Amino acid sequence: MNPLRILVPMLLASAVVLALGCSSDPSGDCRLDPGACGGDVGSFCSTDADCDHGYCCTDTANCAGGMCSIPCRVDPDCPEFMACQHDSCFFRCARDADCAPGQTCEHGNTICEWP
Repeated sequence: MNPLRILVPMLLASAVVLALGCSSDPSGDCRLDPGACGGDVGSFCSTDADCDHGYCCTDTANCAGGMCSIPCRVDPDCPEFMACQHDSCFFRCARDADCAPGQTCEHGNTICEWP
């Protein structure tokens, strides 16, 4: 197996996480109002071009058919206020109130997902 096939995507994901840095407020608009944050991680999207960082997750079961996210393999690939699930970063939560209206705190009260 070519190690570059694994290394390059991980480096790209790390670069996106570093670019987001501390400027992405975990209590900001995207966590609670994905329609009001225009392109930041967690906002609604139709295509990758709608997202400032990462990509447009179009998984209808978890991303509402369009949510800006960051690709990941493990939690450290995501900003600290997010966790990796289904190869995408999702906001962390402890209860449904930590998530946007319409989302639920899934996977043992760990991440906000669209049902």
